[in-house]
Amino acid sequence: MAVYERLENIARYRKLIAESDLNPARIEQRHAMLLKLLAAELARDKPPPTCSKGY
Repeated sequence: MAVYERLENIARYRKLIAESDLNPARIEQRHAMLLKLLAAELARDKPPPTCSKGY
């Protein structure tokens, strides 16, 4: 369920950002917050880094 929610959030944020990009009267604070939320969701999808030395 959590994977589905993350994917839906990512899609929703991308849609809202695209709409905001096209709007000449956009609210910059809202746009910046959407970018931060998208970055946070994308970061949650990445696996944690592993040690290349094997320990």
